[in-house]
Amino acid sequence: MLRVIILIAALATVKGDGCVPLPIKDESVVCVCNSTYCDTISEPMLQQNQVLWYTSTKEGKRMHTSTMNFSNTNEVETKLVLVVNSNQTYQQIFGFGGAMTDAAALNIRSLSKNTQRLLLESYFSPTGIGYTFVRIPIAGTDFSTRPYTYDDIPGDVTLSYFSLVEEDAYKIGYIRDIKKMMSNPQSLRIFTTSWSAPPWMKASNNIKWGTLKHEYYGVYAKYIKKFFDAYKEYGIDIWGITPGNEPLDGFFPFFTFNSMGWTPTASSIWTTNFLAPTLSEAGYNPVYMAMDDQRFEIPWYPNIVFSTSQKANELFSGTAFHWYTDDFFSPMRLNQLHDKYPDKFMLMTEACTGSAIWERIKVKLGSWERGQRYILDIIENLSHWVVGWVDWNIALNDHGAPNWAKNFVDSPIIVMPQSDEFYKQPMFYAISHFSKFVPRGSYRISMEFENNQDIKAIAFLTPDQRIVVVAVNKASYPIAITVKDTNTNDMVNVCLPANSFNTLLYLTQK
Repeated sequence: MLRVIILIAALATVKGDGCVPLPIKDESVVCVCNSTYCDTISEPMLQQNQVLWYTSTKEGKRMHTSTMNFSNTNEVETKLVLVVNSNQTYQQIFGFGGAMTDAAALNIRSLSKNTQRLLLESYFSPTGIGYTFVRIPIAGTDFSTRPYTYDDIPGDVTLSYFSLVEEDAYKIGYIRDIKKMMSNPQSLRIFTTSWSAPPWMKASNNIKWGTLKHEYYGVYAKYIKKFFDAYKEYGIDIWGITPGNEPLDGFFPFFTFNSMGWTPTASSIWTTNFLAPTLSEAGYNPVYMAMDDQRFEIPWYPNIVFSTSQKANELFSGTAFHWYTDDFFSPMRLNQLHDKYPDKFMLMTEACTGSAIWERIKVKLGSWERGQRYILDIIENLSHWVVGWVDWNIALNDHGAPNWAKNFVDSPIIVMPQSDEFYKQPMFYAISHFSKFVPRGSYRISMEFENNQDIKAIAFLTPDQRIVVVAVNKASYPIAITVKDTNTNDMVNVCLPANSFNTLLYLTQK
């Protein structure tokens, strides 16, 4: 009853955005959603010469909306001018999304039907934040309640015991729900990978580490095909695949959860000579991505994959990578890979906070710092030719669970089944400042400004001819900037609040 009173009181005082804030001591706020209410993002009609400004702040604003007008004179002198040039375009954007793991599905299922619906709508519906990617693992990961594959019967080379599990039924159901709530269900792209082959196929006979035995290369390809078949029966098509999740992990016997080692040469040979022909013969031609591991392996790992053979170079369309070492390895590695293979894309396919050994608190409710890490990483990657950014678990509980290996982490949405609520973290809004406004088919465009340690920014041109500028103020004080469009020389002055995420939208000038 007390929770209901708090929600009603908060709703009565909401101004500018729809967040029902729950302040977290020493942190920012989380936005509370329940079975009857969840905040959405308003989209006022955008007029020519008008700038629409969305801002989220550490002090508690979430996607607060205001409008301004362009001027052909700069009435207020600012030290920082962001010069936007839509005539200079770079990579095309594929989109944003998250992973439907076993843990995510089980956590969503712990809520009432209405609350489940509002959680999925928060990500995927027209009133949500524009997700168009879902990553679905093939069988178990550490974010499962137990270590398993789809055929754990030793020696079953005919795969007669292959079977989906109960968690797949939940994931399939949610994917079908997502498609129903999207304005364009065809825009949903599902990609997949396996953490490990059944242990009996591996030299180690262990789900945590080891490599695939050569005699099982063909059987394992058929195992993957059976997953495609099983999901196809429920009307779910797989858009893309990688040879395996974090392939270097499997070479370390002390590794703590599902993994399988692949050298770049072995992954290339298996995918090219076994997996792709098996899938193709069955009528599946997914997009193949190399690596699915950390940035420090770029460019050398995908370069070996692509150069193993002409067939491999033709088969692999791009590189998938994770964010866990981004703080330690320069994004210029991404430029090096792009410069050598300009026709192959790079997609960031997994990120989460709370995973580092020094992060003692795994789920840190209301953490602005974690949200800021997300949005800065998106800016950095997309500034270096990356085409999209895909989060890890779309929902976890307040322990960062379930995870059979106790590898608990944080998530943009935390479910609270005891009160039938879920909390939207600052990380959720960090992603939304991109995903809501930069749809698939957008292009990164040129934006030049003097280097500033507190301001990070990037610009895009959308298919409907909008300019989108995303800017972060890391400082603990407001900073005034000017956004100037080179096509018209019109400009607008914006005072970015302290510790804020900001998205500015305006129509290209005719």
